[in-house]
Order: sequence, then structure tokens, then C-alpha cells
Amino acid sequence: MTTRPVLLFLLILVAARELPAQTPEQQLRQANQLYQQGKFPEAREAYGAILRSGQESPELLYNLGNACYKCGAIPAAILNYERARRLLPGDDDLRHNLQIAGMVITDRIEPAPRLFVWDYWDGIKNWFSLFGLTLTVYLFYALLAVMASAFFLARTYALRKIAFLAGCVTFVLFLFLLVVLIARLGDVTRMDEGIVMSQIVTVKNSPDAKSSDAFVLHGGVKVQLIDSVGGWSKVRIADGKVGWLEASAVEVI
Repeated sequence: MTTRPVLLFLLILVAARELPAQTPEQQLRQANQLYQQGKFPEAREAYGAILRSGQESPELLYNLGNACYKCGAIPAAILNYERARRLLPGDDDLRHNLQIAGMVITDRIEPAPRLFVWDYWDGIKNWFSLFGLTLTVYLFYALLAVMASAFFLARTYALRKIAFLAGCVTFVLFLFLLVVLIARLGDVTRMDEGIVMSQIVTVKNSPDAKSSDAFVLHGGVKVQLIDSVGGWSKVRIADGKVGWLEASAVEVI
């Protein structure tokens, strides 16, 4: 009599192992259906489960940000929008939703002025997606190899001159795009930016709970992480103010 429950249990285990696991596409489709049905907490959990499984894309982060926003979790929404923007900086919908989420947070921080050159540089870096920029660099590398081959194989001086000039132009463009690609990779992998996740946090003048207060921040504010000591992080906000807050209050983008 005691063997039947054991055999039944073993059969259930075997059957469970035989069941096909959901693919990431099926999981994403299910999460999207939950979102469309207005089940935003369930959709948020479903998107998060896909991320925790190792799948990541700007679209997934964007959808997770939308679900967090619908749940009223504004700091989490901004965090995922910012992560998505690193991978897809030129997306208008993403930029629009990030601006809307930024209007909901309490703090209104005016950024410190900077040279217009940096705005142009950011525009150049964000012109392509990371994949598109990488592909373009490879294409120019291949084109440079073609120009070099044409130069050495040309039988006339005129053809060699054309190949040389075209190769020079291609080489300059290749170097420029390579620099842009390296800068974009640096933006994607940087670990010195974070979002304040606590509803309200008091920033201190030194990494000590008994230190004097510097200023107060609310959830959703983007900060630059410039140092860390123990359980404290030194941050700089957009207007240039610097202070210390507990590391648990901020999450790296």
C-alpha cells in the first residue's frame, strides 16, 4: 500500500520533466497579455521573472517600466526606463514616458549648465543603436580592407590614387565611428549612476548617521555615484550638490 503514493509521486516528477518549458517569447507574450488586461502587478512580476532568467532587451525593460508606472512604483519605473534608454537612446516613446515619470516625482532639480559641445557629442553617440553602431563599424572595417586591396592591386596610377583617397576617407570615418562605439559601450556598462529608490532620504555631509544634513531627496531622482564607504554612497545630483546617503537607498542603473 505504501508503494503506490511513492510510484505516483515519481510518475508526477517524470511527467513534469517531460513538459516543455515556456520559451522567452511565450513568457513575454503572456506578460504582455496581463498588461493589456490591466493586471499590472501580475505583468510587473512576469516581466521581472523574464529579466531574472537572464533575458534582457530594451523592449523588455521598457515594458517593465510601464508596468511599474501603472502600479505607482515611480522610482522603479524610472530605473527601468533609464536602463532601457542606455540600450535604445533614440526611442521617442521611451524618452516621452521617462519625461512623464520625471514629472511625477517630488524633486525639481535644475541641471548645472554645461558646454553645448557635450550636447552635440551625446546626440552623435545616440544617433544609432548599439547594435547598429557596431554593425556600421564592422562595415567600414571591411570597406577599409577593400580599399587597401584595391590600392595594391590597381594597375594604373589613376586607380591607385582613387583607392588611396577613398581609403583615407574610409579610415578617418572608421576611427571616428570606433571612438563613438567605445564611448557608447562605456555609457551602457557604466556603474556610476543610480536612482533613489527610497520614498524619502536625508543626504548627509559625511558618511555618518549623526552627521549634519545636507539636503533631502525623494524617490526617482537620478544621482551620480562618486564614492562609497561602508554602507554609504557619495552622490552628486544634477545641480552639482554633493552628499552622502545610505547605499541601500539607491540602485545602480
